[in-house]
Amino acid sequence: MLHKSYSSLAGLYRKDPIRHLLIWAGAGIITSASVVFILAALGAILGTDIIISLDNQIQQLFYLNSETRLHLFPFISFITALGSFNISAMAALGFCILFLSQRRSRFLVYGYALLSSFAMMWIVNTILKEIFRRGRPELEHLLVVHGYSFPSGHAMISMGFYGMLFVIWALERRQRAVGMALPVFCGMLFILLIGISRIMLGVHYPTDVFTGFAAGLAWIFCMIKGMKRAF
Repeated sequence: MLHKSYSSLAGLYRKDPIRHLLIWAGAGIITSASVVFILAALGAILGTDIIISLDNQIQQLFYLNSETRLHLFPFISFITALGSFNISAMAALGFCILFLSQRRSRFLVYGYALLSSFAMMWIVNTILKEIFRRGRPELEHLLVVHGYSFPSGHAMISMGFYGMLFVIWALERRQRAVGMALPVFCGMLFILLIGISRIMLGVHYPTDVFTGFAAGLAWIFCMIKGMKRAF
């Protein structure tokens, strides 16, 4: 009798997709934040001079500091806007409504995974910025920006939130026995463009963007694990 009750409870646990997502979301928060602290510690070990030199070298390659490059400004501004809070919030809301309206367990998992990815990336990034309080680059900012610089919020949201959207696209293609190369390529290109746009506009150091990418990727790995358990 006791064994039967235990088996029944275990079955209910296995069938609860939201619980699995919550567990792995918690792991994702810890892992994502840990990656930022590890990279910050590595930067401290290497020394400020090395990090500044690395940032400066990369900024010289991408910053829109000439008339020719400034012709790219409208395109770069559009790309960077896609990683903003307002645009990503509308994307999160729209796709979540779309997924949850499907009334199928798989899409329920997608909806919760996507919504938590949006919320957690912004919340964790805001907290981390308040902890590290790194100033913005001493360049002319080609867009109005507020707050601290490390890690890049646009980089974290592009990897953690939009990256999750491309992961869902890839999973759906796999469900239909179609190759995943297209969503992987599009996702990598889209995310990379948002990150580079922040450097080109002079509002983030390259190390801010790299760290944001790493933190978002750590989140993605954890949420993929959670989704696999939830399915």
